[in-house]
Order: sequence, then structure tokens, then C-alpha cells
Amino acid sequence: MKKAEHYQAVKKYKIFDAYIKHFGEISIDNDIPAMLSFFFLQGQLAVPYVRIPWGASHLDPRVHCFWIQSSRTGKSIAWEYVGNIAKDANIPTTLYTTGTDAGLIGSFHTEKDADGNDVYIQQEGLLNGRKGLNFDEGSILLNPNRHSQETVLYLQSACNPVGSTNNVLVMHQRGGTLETESLVSLWITTYPPKGVKDYVLTRGIFQRVLLYWSHWSNDRRENVSQIRAKSAFKKQVKHKITYDDVVKHFTDLDKRLKNKILEVTETSLLEWDSMLRKEQEELLQDTMTEVFSADEHTFYPALSAAIEDYYELMNGLGPGISEIVASFIPAMENYTVIFSTHLAMLEGVWTVTGDHVDMGKEILFDLFRNLIQWLEGEVEIGPKVAERATQRNKWIVSFNACESFEIKHKGDGWRSKAEMLKVYEAQTGITRQTAYSHYDKWAAKMFDKTKDGTKVYIRLKEEIKNGNQ
Repeated sequence: MKKAEHYQAVKKYKIFDAYIKHFGEISIDNDIPAMLSFFFLQGQLAVPYVRIPWGASHLDPRVHCFWIQSSRTGKSIAWEYVGNIAKDANIPTTLYTTGTDAGLIGSFHTEKDADGNDVYIQQEGLLNGRKGLNFDEGSILLNPNRHSQETVLYLQSACNPVGSTNNVLVMHQRGGTLETESLVSLWITTYPPKGVKDYVLTRGIFQRVLLYWSHWSNDRRENVSQIRAKSAFKKQVKHKITYDDVVKHFTDLDKRLKNKILEVTETSLLEWDSMLRKEQEELLQDTMTEVFSADEHTFYPALSAAIEDYYELMNGLGPGISEIVASFIPAMENYTVIFSTHLAMLEGVWTVTGDHVDMGKEILFDLFRNLIQWLEGEVEIGPKVAERATQRNKWIVSFNACESFEIKHKGDGWRSKAEMLKVYEAQTGITRQTAYSHYDKWAAKMFDKTKDGTKVYIRLKEEIKNGNQ
């Protein structure tokens, strides 16, 4: 994916850009998760007020994120920034590390009444009500223990639109039946799991979240280390748009959305706050067409074009991988409408236009393409032996196309790694990021590596060279 600063939404909305820059001072080189965390927070802020009509059903503004990346690359520390923004903007959050399904849904415990009899008292679980829920190590969702066998199923239900019957989580326990309405937004991080094919095929949570995978090579790690080193003994750089300005965006949006709801429902603040959740939900759904609306002339053509673009990404995929990828498209369609509504919120308008759709689609299209590239590399469909041989030949051809150098005390036959990657990109028609990913997966073990100054050179290992003479 390209850098966040190159997306039109980031260029257009200065507060969005500022949020990402502040995030980047805490979690370096993670600007795509920074973008997603903005929508995660804004969606949780908006969920008490916004429903998006869609025919006989509706969507809500929540954005759920699943971030897969190597350990020690800034995933956990990112929550330090996200959580602080949430706290200062009065967006409720909590952390889930481990526990039972009862901890998520709730449970009953007994207490003595005035007559000394046992009575069952309901205790709410983490999925109950409104909050941003941070799963700091999402691997527990991929490998639930015997105490949390239904965890993923409950999270899937929690992602269903708020106000729908599918969003109510039910658990039968001694003491009664627990029914939990969930307004949570999920922020899940984990290291790259093994056997990802099984997870994607059998865990429906993947099709309900925005799944972002990022590969971290040693070069990328070293680059971040060098950036961190430059900040030693220095104070944090001041930005024109401050941290407090970012917080103010969220608090101002909360007021604006609440005032809009009070206006369209013709209720006072006191009346609204004294209502039961069920009563509020009924009003939200009765008036949802009066909050945000679509520009008839631009919204629908842009949404149709976005859907076409998503399906074009499936061109050329094999039948096995194609079926897996197709299962993600309904979520991409939903999130396109949700993101476009978020961008209208960011702009401070109540009409969602084709421009909002285009800016949201630009981000989601790259996320979807990134997902496909990851699945193509990880999901084992088709013969891997032939693929390894094909990849090896491509790298040898790219290597041989580069100028050969002799390096003092290290002999001849060296090629510039950067130059070889450029040749490989041109040969295969892929991006630089994907080329680095392919190199680490297929080619790194084929080459010896050295440096001359700051420039990296590589040379075919003897066993590879001899095997192809």
C-alpha cells in the first residue's frame, strides 16, 4: 500500500493528516493502521447517533480492525495513542487479554436477599454496551481455549449492525438467559498466524472486519530503529495542528451528532438521556434518513464504480483463492458506504457525495488488494513445488540482468539489491512493497549479502549458482 499522505482523504482533511502524524510519533511506519484507527475511534463515537439506511436493513458507523504484523513492530504501543485520544474525547474503551465467554457476554452470581434467600444478579460482560474493545493479542481468537470456544462466534455477532436482532448475543446459564446488546468496536492485533488458510475459511470474523496485513523485513526494522535513534535526547516535534486540536475534532463531532439527533427526533437533551436504549434505538431507526443522505447524482454512480473495481481485483485468480476472496466483497461494499459517511462527518456535512465514496474507495481498494496479495502468498492452493521453482527462476533472471561488481576483499559477481528489485518489479508488474515481500519469502535464502558503504549488494550462493549452470 502507498503511504497515508498520498491518499486524497488525508490530503483534503488536515485534521485527519494531523491525527496520522501524531500516531506516527508513537508507532513508527504504521501509517495505514493510523488511518484505520481514526475511523475506529470516529465510528465508536458516532454509534449512539448514526444509522445508515440500506433498503430493508441498515448499517451502523462502527469500524472493526484486525491488524496482522510481526512482533515488536509497533502494534501494542499504537494503543497508547489511540487509547489516550479515546480517553480525552470521552470515548469509552477497555482492554481484553484473556478470559472466558462469560467474561465477554456476562454471567449470573448469587447474593442473599433480605430474607436470606439466594437471588441471581446479572453481571455485564465486556461486549455489553458501547466501547472500543482492544484485543492486544488477537491470537487468542484464532486458538480459543476450552473456556472460550464460542468467543469468535460472539464477536461475529457483535459486528452485526446495532439495532438488528443479529446483534443481540445470547447465552444460557444457570440462573437464566443472558441477552447482551453490543455496541463495541473491535481493535484486534496479532502476529502472523500459522495455517492462516484454516482461519480465513472457518473464522467468519475475518469477513466482518477490515483486515490489514503488513510484512516487516529486517531492512524495514532497521529503518525504524534509525528513525528512533535520531530522536534520542530530543523533545517531541511540535505540529501546527496539536494533539488537543485532534481531540477537539472528536468532541466537537460528538456535540454536532447529538444536536442533529435531538433536532430530527424533536427531543430535549434531558428526554434523550433519560430514555432506555431500546427507546433511543427506535427513534434512531425511525429518523435515520433525516440525518445523513446521499447525493442522488454522484453517490450511486461512484458506489457502482467502486464495486466494479473490487470485482476487477478478482480477475486472474484461481478458482480456490477466488472463492475465498469473494467472501470479503460484501464487507468491502458495506465499508465503502460507512467510510463515505465518515468522510462526510469529517467534512462537517450531512450529504454523502460521490467524492466521499471515491476517497473511501481509494483506501479500501488498496486494503482489499493488500489482502489478496497476502492470501495468494499464504493460502496453500495448488502445487507449491512448481511455484518455488518458478520464483527461483524469476529471481535468477532479474539478478543476471543487473550489472556485476567486484567488491574489495569480497570478490566479484555482486549485484545491487535495489537494482535487482527494480528489474523484478518491471518483470512481474508488481509494486515495490510486494517485491520486497516476495524477496523475503522466495529469494533471501538464495543470496549472500554484503554492504559497500550504505549500499547493499547480493550474490548468488554457490549451491544455487551451480544448480543452474
